[in-house]
Amino acid sequence: MEYKEHITADTDYKNTLISVINLAKNAKTLFESSEPKEKQQIIKYLVQNYQVDGKTPYFTITKPFNWLLKIADEPTWLAHMTTISQKKV
Repeated sequence: MEYKEHITADTDYKNTLISVINLAKNAKTLFESSEPKEKQQIIKYLVQNYQVDGKTPYFTITKPFNWLLKIADEPTWLAHMTTISQKKV
């Protein structure tokens, strides 16, 4: 892979990550303001392997949203986001 391709890949990754973070930040408002069919699409986009046992739902969060849940428990996650958003590519 050439240097230019690495730069393009880095830029694409950064833009995707920023979009995912922005979507996650606005998820509640987006969901609440959506029509039932849109809500179903949002859930389908975020969740996989959905099952219900009685009244208890079980599911897996899809990639890359599962990553956001993992870093949310880390005390240094904000520093990671600041570093990523300020990275020059």
